[in-house]
Amino acid sequence: MMWIFRYFLVYLSFTNLVTAEDQCRKEINIRGMTLKGFVFKRMTVAAPRNFDFLCEREIICQSYNFNRKEQICALNNRTKDARPENFRSDPVWFYIRRLNGKAPLGSIPELPARSCREITASEGKNTASTKYWLDPSGTGKAVLVYCDMNLEGKSSLGHR
Repeated sequence: MMWIFRYFLVYLSFTNLVTAEDQCRKEINIRGMTLKGFVFKRMTVAAPRNFDFLCEREIICQSYNFNRKEQICALNNRTKDARPENFRSDPVWFYIRRLNGKAPLGSIPELPARSCREITASEGKNTASTKYWLDPSGTGKAVLVYCDMNLEGKSSLGHR
């Protein structure tokens, strides 16, 4: 009977380690890179420790760029995963992805995606097939659309 209890404790501790590892920031920052074209707020910051806090205060913040030379923090409404073509080399910038409390792309009308594929790129391959907020034309008018993530991220309206 004691061996069952020990087995359970080992199993429980292994499960907790995996969970804790999954919750840790895997990408602290990427030096010399910046995400261009998705800045929604720019500010001067005195202390680098404030970056995460500034991003976490904004519901649409997905990532941020920091210019270490000018002490500028630029909040982005996209990640490098959602828009890899806009992820550029620039020696004075750092790129940091928000991991804690990030609203998934397309989950709220204030953060619409351009397409279902952009949601999959941003949120990962295991993204659920459900309704998401999309703004396919980039006009600022989001519509709620069903995205079938099993069909390569196609929406019910045919937007890709």
